[in-house]
Amino acid sequence: MGNPDPQKVDWASRDFAEVRPGIFGSTIHTPQLTATLYRYGAGSSWEEHQHPQDQVTTVLEGTVDFVVAGEPVRLTAGQTAALPGGVPHSATVPDDGPCVTINVLTSRPETPRA
Repeated sequence: MGNPDPQKVDWASRDFAEVRPGIFGSTIHTPQLTATLYRYGAGSSWEEHQHPQDQVTTVLEGTVDFVVAGEPVRLTAGQTAALPGGVPHSATVPDDGPCVTINVLTSRPETPRA
């Protein structure tokens, strides 16, 4: 099995689509992960949801208020949240936004072994 060529991603030159009111995202995929750069407008939010994939979210600029399994978690620039798959979570950007995050979701075909 050969190694595929790595992708170089210049987020500034990519197209962004509005995925929720005031939230724009651009996504790349590899066979084992999905990465999305999100640009959140001030006061924008993502409703509570969950998915089977693990998620790692790093705030690049601004602040985002997560609610993870009912618990508030505020992240600011340079901070990361790691969420196991299946955990309900939501996100809201304060009214003094904006915020930029990069979210990475993994696929897990089987449970990791210790």
